[in-house]
Amino acid sequence: MSSNCSACLANCQLIYTSLYSVIMGLGLGLNMAALGVFARLPQLRSPTTVYMRNLAVADLVLAATLPVRVLHYAQGWQPSRWLWELAGCVLLLNMYGSIFLLACISLDRCLAVCFPLSSQPFRRRAPWVCVGVWAFTVGSCVSSYVVGLASRNSSNASCLDNRPPLVTMMAPTVGALVLGFLAPLGIMAAGSWALVRAVGRSRSAQEGMVNRGKILRMLTANVAIFLLCFLPYHTVLLLYQLLNNTSGLNEAYKMALLAACCNTVLDPLAYYFATETFKTTWTGERQRLAMGSEASMERVKGPPPHWSLRGDGREGQGKDAWVGV
Repeated sequence: MSSNCSACLANCQLIYTSLYSVIMGLGLGLNMAALGVFARLPQLRSPTTVYMRNLAVADLVLAATLPVRVLHYAQGWQPSRWLWELAGCVLLLNMYGSIFLLACISLDRCLAVCFPLSSQPFRRRAPWVCVGVWAFTVGSCVSSYVVGLASRNSSNASCLDNRPPLVTMMAPTVGALVLGFLAPLGIMAAGSWALVRAVGRSRSAQEGMVNRGKILRMLTANVAIFLLCFLPYHTVLLLYQLLNNTSGLNEAYKMALLAACCNTVLDPLAYYFATETFKTTWTGERQRLAMGSEASMERVKGPPPHWSLRGDGREGQGKDAWVGV
Protein backbone atom coordinates (compact mmCIF):
# COMPACT_ATOMS: atom_id res chain seq x y z
CA MET A 1 0.00 0.00 0.00
CA SER A 2 2.82 2.37 0.88
CA SER A 3 4.66 1.68 -2.39
CA ASN A 4 1.45 2.28 -4.35
CA CYS A 5 0.92 5.62 -2.60
CA SER A 6 4.53 6.61 -3.28
CA ALA A 7 4.18 5.72 -6.97
CA CYS A 8 0.93 7.68 -7.22
CA LEU A 9 2.53 10.69 -5.55
CA ALA A 10 5.52 10.51 -7.89
CA ASN A 11 3.21 10.38 -10.92
CA CYS A 12 1.26 13.42 -9.68
CA GLN A 13 4.48 15.33 -9.10
CA LEU A 14 5.63 14.50 -12.63
CA ILE A 15 2.32 15.63 -14.13
CA TYR A 16 2.38 18.93 -12.25
CA THR A 17 6.03 19.50 -13.17
CA SER A 18 5.39 18.84 -16.85
CA LEU A 19 2.23 20.93 -17.12
CA TYR A 20 3.61 23.90 -15.19
CA SER A 21 6.76 23.78 -17.33
CA VAL A 22 4.71 23.87 -20.54
CA ILE A 23 2.53 26.71 -19.22
CA MET A 24 5.61 28.67 -18.13
CA GLY A 25 7.39 28.34 -21.48
CA LEU A 26 4.36 29.06 -23.66
CA GLY A 27 3.09 31.80 -21.34
CA LEU A 28 6.37 33.71 -21.45
CA GLY A 29 6.78 33.35 -25.22
CA LEU A 30 3.20 34.04 -26.30
CA ASN A 31 2.62 37.03 -24.05
CA MET A 32 5.93 38.68 -24.94
CA ALA A 33 5.01 38.20 -28.60
CA ALA A 34 1.54 39.64 -27.97
CA LEU A 35 2.99 42.75 -26.30
CA GLY A 36 5.34 43.16 -29.25
CA VAL A 37 2.44 42.98 -31.71
CA PHE A 38 0.39 45.53 -29.76
CA ALA A 39 3.38 47.90 -29.65
CA ARG A 40 4.16 47.68 -33.36
CA LEU A 41 0.73 47.75 -35.03
CA PRO A 42 -0.84 51.22 -34.76
CA GLN A 43 -4.16 49.96 -36.15
CA LEU A 44 -4.53 47.87 -33.01
CA ARG A 45 -4.40 50.86 -30.64
CA SER A 46 -7.90 50.99 -29.27
CA PRO A 47 -9.66 50.86 -25.89
CA THR A 48 -10.00 47.09 -26.24
CA THR A 49 -6.27 46.62 -26.76
CA VAL A 50 -5.57 48.73 -23.66
CA TYR A 51 -7.29 45.95 -21.71
CA MET A 52 -5.48 43.28 -23.74
CA ARG A 53 -2.07 44.82 -23.01
CA ASN A 54 -2.85 44.84 -19.29
CA LEU A 55 -3.97 41.22 -19.59
CA ALA A 56 -0.74 40.25 -21.35
CA VAL A 57 1.37 41.98 -18.66
CA ALA A 58 -0.54 40.16 -15.91
CA ASP A 59 -0.05 36.81 -17.67
CA LEU A 60 3.63 37.54 -18.18
CA VAL A 61 4.14 38.26 -14.48
CA LEU A 62 2.37 35.03 -13.52
CA ALA A 63 4.45 33.00 -15.97
CA ALA A 64 7.60 34.52 -14.43
CA THR A 65 6.62 33.12 -11.01
CA LEU A 66 5.95 29.58 -12.25
CA PRO A 67 9.59 28.40 -11.88
CA VAL A 68 8.87 28.35 -8.13
CA ARG A 69 6.13 25.77 -8.69
CA VAL A 70 8.14 23.80 -11.25
CA LEU A 71 11.13 23.46 -8.90
CA HIS A 72 8.86 22.53 -6.01
CA TYR A 73 7.13 19.70 -7.87
CA ALA A 74 10.27 18.54 -9.69
CA GLN A 75 12.71 18.49 -6.77
CA GLY A 76 10.62 18.97 -3.66
CA TRP A 77 12.23 22.36 -3.16
CA GLN A 78 10.90 24.32 -0.17
CA PRO A 79 11.77 28.00 -0.53
CA SER A 80 11.30 30.64 2.13
CA ARG A 81 7.83 31.39 3.44
CA TRP A 82 7.61 34.83 1.80
CA LEU A 83 8.35 33.36 -1.63
CA TRP A 84 5.52 30.82 -1.26
CA GLU A 85 3.17 33.62 -0.24
CA LEU A 86 4.32 35.83 -3.11
CA ALA A 87 3.71 33.05 -5.66
CA GLY A 88 0.22 32.42 -4.28
CA CYS A 89 -0.64 36.12 -4.17
CA VAL A 90 0.53 36.69 -7.76
CA LEU A 91 -1.63 33.80 -8.91
CA LEU A 92 -4.68 35.31 -7.22
CA LEU A 93 -3.90 38.73 -8.67
CA ASN A 94 -3.58 37.28 -12.15
CA MET A 95 -6.75 35.24 -11.81
CA TYR A 96 -9.04 38.05 -10.72
CA GLY A 97 -7.23 40.70 -12.75
CA SER A 98 -7.77 38.51 -15.82
CA ILE A 99 -11.41 37.90 -14.93
CA PHE A 100 -12.16 41.62 -14.60
CA LEU A 101 -10.17 42.55 -17.70
CA LEU A 102 -11.94 39.91 -19.80
CA ALA A 103 -15.26 41.34 -18.60
CA CYS A 104 -14.05 44.84 -19.56
CA ILE A 105 -13.06 43.60 -23.03
CA SER A 106 -16.49 42.08 -23.52
CA LEU A 107 -18.23 45.25 -22.34
CA ASP A 108 -16.03 47.45 -24.53
CA ARG A 109 -16.79 45.38 -27.62
CA CYS A 110 -20.50 45.57 -26.89
CA LEU A 111 -20.40 49.36 -26.48
CA ALA A 112 -18.27 49.80 -29.60
CA VAL A 113 -20.72 47.87 -31.74
CA CYS A 114 -24.08 48.82 -30.25
CA PHE A 115 -23.33 52.45 -29.24
CA PRO A 116 -20.33 53.47 -31.37
CA LEU A 117 -20.69 57.24 -30.93
CA SER A 118 -22.26 57.77 -27.52
CA SER A 119 -19.87 55.32 -25.84
CA GLN A 120 -16.69 57.04 -27.05
CA PRO A 121 -16.20 59.28 -23.97
CA PHE A 122 -16.42 56.25 -21.67
CA ARG A 123 -14.29 53.99 -23.89
CA ARG A 124 -11.49 56.57 -23.98
CA ARG A 125 -11.18 56.15 -20.21
CA ALA A 126 -9.95 52.56 -20.65
CA PRO A 127 -6.55 53.31 -19.02
CA TRP A 128 -8.29 54.65 -15.91
CA VAL A 129 -10.63 51.67 -15.86
CA CYS A 130 -7.54 49.43 -15.82
CA VAL A 131 -6.12 51.44 -12.91
CA GLY A 132 -9.39 50.89 -11.04
CA VAL A 133 -9.37 47.16 -11.86
CA TRP A 134 -5.85 46.71 -10.51
CA ALA A 135 -6.48 48.85 -7.43
CA PHE A 136 -9.58 46.81 -6.56
CA THR A 137 -7.88 43.48 -7.32
CA VAL A 138 -4.71 44.25 -5.36
CA GLY A 139 -6.70 45.59 -2.41
CA SER A 140 -9.00 42.56 -2.32
CA CYS A 141 -6.24 39.97 -2.69
CA VAL A 142 -3.90 41.58 -0.17
CA SER A 143 -6.65 41.99 2.41
CA SER A 144 -7.74 38.37 1.91
CA TYR A 145 -4.18 37.16 2.35
CA VAL A 146 -3.75 39.23 5.50
CA VAL A 147 -6.88 37.63 6.95
CA GLY A 148 -5.65 34.20 5.88
CA LEU A 149 -2.19 34.69 7.36
CA ALA A 150 -3.66 35.70 10.70
CA SER A 151 -5.29 32.27 11.03
CA ARG A 152 -2.57 30.20 9.36
CA ASN A 153 -0.70 27.73 11.50
CA SER A 154 2.90 28.86 11.65
CA SER A 155 4.08 25.31 11.03
CA ASN A 156 2.22 25.18 7.71
CA ALA A 157 5.10 26.37 5.53
CA SER A 158 3.93 25.43 2.06
CA CYS A 159 1.03 27.39 0.63
CA LEU A 160 1.24 25.38 -2.60
CA ASP A 161 0.65 21.95 -1.11
CA ASN A 162 -1.70 23.06 1.65
CA ARG A 163 -4.70 25.21 0.84
CA PRO A 164 -4.61 28.65 2.47
CA PRO A 165 -7.25 29.20 5.17
CA LEU A 166 -9.03 31.91 3.16
CA VAL A 167 -10.46 29.36 0.69
CA THR A 168 -12.57 27.82 3.46
CA MET A 169 -13.74 31.13 4.96
CA MET A 170 -17.31 32.16 4.24
CA ALA A 171 -16.83 35.90 3.61
CA PRO A 172 -13.90 35.65 1.14
CA THR A 173 -15.63 32.77 -0.64
CA VAL A 174 -18.91 34.67 -1.10
CA GLY A 175 -17.02 37.72 -2.35
CA ALA A 176 -14.97 35.63 -4.77
CA LEU A 177 -18.02 33.79 -6.13
CA VAL A 178 -20.31 36.81 -6.51
CA LEU A 179 -17.99 39.71 -7.33
CA GLY A 180 -15.04 37.78 -8.71
CA PHE A 181 -16.82 35.21 -10.89
CA LEU A 182 -20.60 35.46 -11.34
CA ALA A 183 -20.75 39.24 -11.97
CA PRO A 184 -17.98 39.22 -14.64
CA LEU A 185 -19.51 36.09 -16.20
CA GLY A 186 -22.87 37.88 -16.37
CA ILE A 187 -21.23 40.88 -18.07
CA MET A 188 -19.57 38.61 -20.62
CA ALA A 189 -22.80 36.73 -21.33
CA ALA A 190 -24.86 39.92 -21.72
CA GLY A 191 -22.20 41.61 -23.87
CA SER A 192 -21.87 38.57 -26.13
CA TRP A 193 -25.64 38.31 -26.55
CA ALA A 194 -25.92 42.01 -27.43
CA LEU A 195 -23.05 41.74 -29.89
CA VAL A 196 -24.52 38.71 -31.66
CA ARG A 197 -27.90 40.47 -31.82
CA ALA A 198 -26.34 43.61 -33.33
CA VAL A 199 -24.38 41.62 -35.88
CA GLY A 200 -27.53 39.72 -36.89
CA ARG A 201 -29.35 42.98 -37.57
CA SER A 202 -26.50 44.53 -39.51
CA ARG A 203 -26.85 45.11 -43.24
CA SER A 204 -23.11 44.43 -43.61
CA ALA A 205 -23.54 40.97 -42.10
CA GLN A 206 -26.60 40.26 -44.24
CA GLU A 207 -24.67 41.25 -47.37
CA GLY A 208 -21.69 39.11 -46.37
CA MET A 209 -19.31 42.01 -45.71
CA VAL A 210 -18.82 40.95 -42.09
CA ASN A 211 -17.87 37.38 -41.23
CA ARG A 212 -20.56 36.57 -38.69
CA GLY A 213 -19.23 33.05 -38.17
CA LYS A 214 -15.80 34.36 -37.20
CA ILE A 215 -17.35 36.73 -34.66
CA LEU A 216 -19.37 33.89 -33.16
CA ARG A 217 -16.25 31.73 -32.92
CA MET A 218 -14.42 34.59 -31.20
CA LEU A 219 -17.18 34.99 -28.61
CA THR A 220 -17.39 31.23 -28.07
CA ALA A 221 -13.62 31.02 -27.58
CA ASN A 222 -13.66 33.85 -25.04
CA VAL A 223 -16.43 32.32 -22.93
CA ALA A 224 -14.86 28.85 -23.20
CA ILE A 225 -11.47 30.15 -22.01
CA PHE A 226 -13.16 31.95 -19.13
CA LEU A 227 -15.07 28.86 -17.96
CA LEU A 228 -12.23 26.39 -18.53
CA CYS A 229 -9.75 28.42 -16.50
CA PHE A 230 -11.87 29.88 -13.72
CA LEU A 231 -14.91 27.65 -13.19
CA PRO A 232 -12.92 24.79 -11.55
CA TYR A 233 -11.39 27.07 -8.91
CA HIS A 234 -14.67 28.67 -7.93
CA THR A 235 -16.43 25.30 -7.93
CA VAL A 236 -13.85 24.04 -5.43
CA LEU A 237 -14.40 27.16 -3.29
CA LEU A 238 -18.12 26.44 -3.23
CA LEU A 239 -17.57 22.77 -2.34
CA TYR A 240 -15.35 23.76 0.59
CA GLN A 241 -18.38 25.56 2.02
CA LEU A 242 -20.92 22.81 1.27
CA LEU A 243 -19.03 19.68 2.33
CA ASN A 244 -18.15 18.74 5.88
CA ASN A 245 -15.21 16.53 4.89
CA THR A 246 -12.92 18.67 2.74
CA SER A 247 -9.80 16.48 2.83
CA GLY A 248 -10.61 15.03 -0.60
CA LEU A 249 -10.84 18.51 -2.09
CA ASN A 250 -7.21 19.39 -1.48
CA GLU A 251 -6.02 17.65 -4.64
CA ALA A 252 -8.90 19.21 -6.58
CA TYR A 253 -7.76 22.59 -5.26
CA LYS A 254 -4.26 22.09 -6.67
CA MET A 255 -5.73 20.99 -10.01
CA ALA A 256 -7.96 24.07 -10.05
CA LEU A 257 -4.90 26.30 -9.55
CA LEU A 258 -3.28 24.57 -12.51
CA ALA A 259 -6.37 25.24 -14.63
CA ALA A 260 -6.30 28.92 -13.60
CA CYS A 261 -2.66 29.16 -14.71
CA CYS A 262 -3.67 27.86 -18.15
CA ASN A 263 -5.23 31.28 -18.66
CA THR A 264 -1.68 32.54 -19.25
CA VAL A 265 -1.46 30.45 -22.41
CA LEU A 266 -5.07 30.66 -23.60
CA ASP A 267 -5.43 34.46 -23.43
CA PRO A 268 -3.24 34.94 -26.54
CA LEU A 269 -5.82 32.86 -28.44
CA ALA A 270 -8.35 35.57 -27.61
CA TYR A 271 -5.94 38.16 -29.04
CA TYR A 272 -5.65 36.07 -32.22
CA PHE A 273 -9.39 35.84 -32.72
CA ALA A 274 -9.79 39.58 -32.08
CA THR A 275 -7.02 40.54 -34.51
CA GLU A 276 -8.22 38.23 -37.25
CA THR A 277 -11.76 39.54 -36.91
CA PHE A 278 -10.52 43.10 -37.20
CA LYS A 279 -8.49 42.31 -40.31
CA THR A 280 -11.39 40.54 -41.99
CA THR A 281 -13.84 43.32 -41.17
CA TRP A 282 -11.54 46.10 -42.32
CA THR A 283 -10.88 44.27 -45.61
CA GLY A 284 -14.60 43.78 -46.15
CA GLU A 285 -15.38 47.44 -45.57
CA ARG A 286 -12.65 48.53 -47.97
CA GLN A 287 -14.20 46.26 -50.60
CA ARG A 288 -17.57 47.79 -49.84
CA LEU A 289 -16.18 51.28 -50.46
CA ALA A 290 -14.49 50.10 -53.65
CA MET A 291 -17.84 48.90 -54.98
CA GLY A 292 -19.26 52.39 -54.56
CA SER A 293 -21.33 51.99 -51.45
CA GLU A 294 -23.44 55.02 -50.55
CA ALA A 295 -22.20 54.85 -46.96
CA SER A 296 -19.54 57.38 -45.96
CA MET A 297 -17.00 57.30 -43.18
CA GLU A 298 -16.73 60.13 -40.67
CA ARG A 299 -13.26 61.68 -40.65
CA VAL A 300 -11.73 61.97 -37.20
CA LYS A 301 -8.26 62.68 -35.90
CA GLY A 302 -5.90 59.78 -35.35
CA PRO A 303 -5.99 56.43 -37.17
CA PRO A 304 -8.50 55.90 -40.01
CA PRO A 305 -12.05 55.35 -38.68
CA HIS A 306 -13.48 51.85 -38.82
CA TRP A 307 -17.03 50.75 -39.37
CA SER A 308 -19.18 49.56 -36.54
CA LEU A 309 -22.55 47.93 -36.18
CA ARG A 310 -25.24 49.74 -34.27
CA GLY A 311 -27.88 48.04 -32.23
CA ASP A 312 -30.64 49.26 -34.57
CA GLY A 313 -29.16 47.33 -37.49
CA ARG A 314 -27.74 50.38 -39.31
CA GLU A 315 -24.05 50.99 -39.92
CA GLY A 316 -22.52 53.52 -37.58
CA GLN A 317 -19.34 55.52 -37.76
CA GLY A 318 -17.64 54.90 -34.44
CA LYS A 319 -13.91 55.33 -34.44
CA ASP A 320 -12.04 51.98 -34.18
CA ALA A 321 -15.27 50.30 -33.08
CA TRP A 322 -14.30 47.02 -34.67
CA VAL A 323 -10.77 46.91 -33.31
CA GLY A 324 -10.69 43.89 -31.06
CA VAL A 325 -14.30 42.99 -31.82
